Amino acid sequence: MIRIISRIVPLILMSTVSLMMPQAALAEQRWPDQHVAWPFICHADFRLDSYRSLLQEMAQLEGDLNRILGVDRAREPVQMYLFDKKSTYQRYMKQYFPSVPYRRALFVKNRGPGMVFAYRNHSFDVDLRHESTHALLHASLPMVPLWLDEGLAEYFEMPPRKRAFDHPHLAKLKWNIRFGTYPTMEKLENIHQLKDLGEREYRYAWAWVHFMLHGPPQAHKQLIHFLADIQAHAPPGVLSRRLEREVPNLERRFIKHFKQWKRPAATANSRP
Repeated sequence: MIRIISRIVPLILMSTVSLMMPQAALAEQRWPDQHVAWPFICHADFRLDSYRSLLQEMAQLEGDLNRILGVDRAREPVQMYLFDKKSTYQRYMKQYFPSVPYRRALFVKNRGPGMVFAYRNHSFDVDLRHESTHALLHASLPMVPLWLDEGLAEYFEMPPRKRAFDHPHLAKLKWNIRFGTYPTMEKLENIHQLKDLGEREYRYAWAWVHFMLHGPPQAHKQLIHFLADIQAHAPPGVLSRRLEREVPNLERRFIKHFKQWKRPAATANSRP
């Protein structure tokens, strides 16, 4: 079975389908340009010279996940396949993934190393960060809960300087809270199928990740411990229950966090 995670605007689609994918054949094909930014091995049908800094950012993302989330560095490489044109990308994906509906970018995980596919577009950098986050998490962890996988990818899809204060989700989330339509983590934890994830659910998943990374230190600590248990193949339990034990008045503090969240005058960013 192949695990497929794809980037959609404004949603993410994740599904599991049975496909025969000659991964080794993909890597052995001749590509006009290739570049290694470990753990990513990049293959492109265009020159990568102007994208070296972006690809290096993908490699640095691994260090960010290690530092911020405590997850181990990738145990295996991630193959990245990049296309200049949408039409070429579509033909390529139709050849190797004929059963999968068209998506702007994909992360595919079979029994071997994960693979990221994308084509150049106005959100190319966001697509790569998002899919690379999925790839790195699944190169280190045996599983990630659906909502948390998406929330983390949404958070890390922005460049480091924009993660805390400049994600498009932030303004909409503040309006949700103002009108009393704030999310609970329990509702997200009870979503097990992609068809039940809408635009608001992705925004709420991002919001809880933001709260755990920039809110009470106890919440950040519990996220790290939760992921550490998954990494150790130990039963992680339910994250919301962990937070409720360690963070009194959890929902009230979640609301207060976003009501008061604004960029410090003298600081470009905040923890982590």
